[in-house]
Amino acid sequence: MISGQFEPSGQQQYILVPGRSLPLQRHPVLIPVVLIICSVVLCIASFSADTLFPVLALIGAPGALVCFSVAFVLGVSGVLASIIAIIEGIDRHRLRTTTFPQQKGA
Repeated sequence: MISGQFEPSGQQQYILVPGRSLPLQRHPVLIPVVLIICSVVLCIASFSADTLFPVLALIGAPGALVCFSVAFVLGVSGVLASIIAIIEGIDRHRLRTTTFPQQKGA
């Protein structure tokens, strides 16, 4: 009998990819969601940036502009990470179907 032939139903088998941690493999949407949430929080915080970040006011940098810039970068990074995750999911699905084709008429 081949080991790993029987798999409990309802559980997914995770293929270990070097360089990725186990929580990121189980929840591939985690990083894009966190980036977009941080972007929204920073965008909201930029409305009162002068009171939240007084150090920026001391050095003469406009706090709202800094917060909006960082929020924009985080938002774009989150959108790009989600697009990459979608493409990886499609590619992984295609690889799995070409590697293990379904048997006909068995």
